[in-house]
Amino acid sequence: MVQIHSEQTRQADQICQQGIDLCEQQNFLEAHKLFQKAFELDPQSARAMSWLGYTTAVVERKVQKALDLCRKAIDSHIPDVFFFRNIGKVYLLANNKRAAIGAFAKGLQIDKTNRDILNEWKVLGFRRRVVISFLDRSHWVNKNIGKFTWWFTHRDKS
Repeated sequence: MVQIHSEQTRQADQICQQGIDLCEQQNFLEAHKLFQKAFELDPQSARAMSWLGYTTAVVERKVQKALDLCRKAIDSHIPDVFFFRNIGKVYLLANNKRAAIGAFAKGLQIDKTNRDILNEWKVLGFRRRVVISFLDRSHWVNKNIGKFTWWFTHRDKS
């Protein structure tokens, strides 16, 4: 029985890797099918859960189901940076930027050089502090001073 279980685990892991390769090629539908197959073979696989969660959000648009799968993978306490990248991307699909930033930050604690998360981090963009703090961010003075200081720091210095 142990040999059969380990063979299924190995097979599920191989299928999962094929799905990850397809995700890198932006072929999410086919990847989703492979992750479903891997999960059926090994329902305890945190890796299959995380990636199935991610593609469930992308392909099926079932964000809550996706978050549940991704959380189960994270709860396995396996330190895999992609578990946090996947749940972060699902949070972004759910328009929860704050939770996504938290997930990406936890992923960077595992691997601070992970390009996938660093790229996501860069795309998110962060607001600078308001120039005059006692005025609202939308006040015309803050808007105009902010535009000028941004232009001043980003202008071509040639």
